[in-house]
Amino acid sequence: MFFSFGSGGLVTLNATGVRIGALLLALGWLVAGSAPNAGAKVYIDINAPALRPVPVAVPLLRKEAGVSGEPHRVIAEVLRWDLGFAGLFEVVDPRAYLEDPQRAPLQPDAAGFADWMAIGAELLIKGRAQPGDLGLSVDLWAYDVLRRSFILGRHYDGPAESARSMAHRFANTLLEEFTGTPGPFGSRIAYVVGVGRGKELALVDMDGANPVRLTRTGSLNLTPSWSRDGGFLYYTSYVLGEPDLYLLDLSDGRSWVVSRRGGIDLGGRDSPDGTEILLTLSENGNSEIYRMEKATRRLVRLTRSRAIDVAPAWSPDGRQVVFVSDRMGNPHIFVMNRDGGDVRRLTYAGTHNGDPEWSPRGDWIAFTGKDDRGRFQVYLVDPRGREVRQLTFGAWDTYDPTWSPDGRFLAVTSNRGGEKAVYVFRVGGQEFRRVTPRGEVAEQPAWGPAVR
Repeated sequence: MFFSFGSGGLVTLNATGVRIGALLLALGWLVAGSAPNAGAKVYIDINAPALRPVPVAVPLLRKEAGVSGEPHRVIAEVLRWDLGFAGLFEVVDPRAYLEDPQRAPLQPDAAGFADWMAIGAELLIKGRAQPGDLGLSVDLWAYDVLRRSFILGRHYDGPAESARSMAHRFANTLLEEFTGTPGPFGSRIAYVVGVGRGKELALVDMDGANPVRLTRTGSLNLTPSWSRDGGFLYYTSYVLGEPDLYLLDLSDGRSWVVSRRGGIDLGGRDSPDGTEILLTLSENGNSEIYRMEKATRRLVRLTRSRAIDVAPAWSPDGRQVVFVSDRMGNPHIFVMNRDGGDVRRLTYAGTHNGDPEWSPRGDWIAFTGKDDRGRFQVYLVDPRGREVRQLTFGAWDTYDPTWSPDGRFLAVTSNRGGEKAVYVFRVGGQEFRRVTPRGEVAEQPAWGPAVR
């Protein structure tokens, strides 16, 4: 093992533990308004060792007359993907379902709940798709099967092509009801795809839907990074011969230069308040880290060493910057204040550590390191450098970690399937799902902001 782990490490859900009836009892108090203290909402830690996945049934929605296409099927399938990946739920095999969604009541009766209980479901999602003023009107409801009670419901209106978005929004709402934090479903991941001798930017939903190519320059386009509002991507391109920093408008596909100073221009990491970016420049012959004020383009130099300093990323509160430096010989992870002061080393083990990304929750920094077999793996280090945890294992490389907006998941580059591709996994989980298309050579993912 490359690193030793402390106690209380990341855990996977196991087959024994808390039952959904007990969990929903707390939630039910608030839904019914009968709690002695209705403001004391109880949330669930999906990484708790005593928690097992909740069996959830997601039948097809009832499709009313006049609805075109198959939104009833799309929504059910997307919900199954989202909830099955969340870590809190386990989707009951649809082949075991006993009722016909077109004929069964939308609000289950005693017999209906008994049928769902008979196949092991403890949570039930039902819905209806019907024509609406915007094209599609959808209602979704969640029920506690064991208590035979209603949990929550939502109504959505939109064009027919918004069916997937409606499903993601409901999954996020359900996850928030249980954990206190909305899920990341519906968010997007930017990445780099190999095209001939070049590399282009591309975009895909976090569940692998809607892949789209963003650039077609025939050059090298690298290291995408999102603007705070999710409307733009910073990236470095060699389209003019040198690595210059650009900004891409996702609404119309236009790009323009942010920094072209000679040498390398890398980065473009938006500050939490959206007023500055972090970047790496080598205009003086050595790679150093700077802050740039977006309004004035004024630069503030943060590092001053003879070493290579690269890959800066903000802490969630904008007060600190994590970065990579070889000032001690090999590349390691360091952190400094936003003004460049109080530089502290976080990693000591290993011969190559890079790609640091601060969790949106602020509790961990993900990074890439080499294991004892020389394979790149993803690790976590706490912001004080006191604990390091290895997240990925195996006889393949996994690197380029990037956090989901809720801090529960990571997207990575991995060659576990042979070719390089982008995968997502839950922190503490063992399931990796490929999100980039088969046949693409994909790398350098950057997870975008939450979609509301």
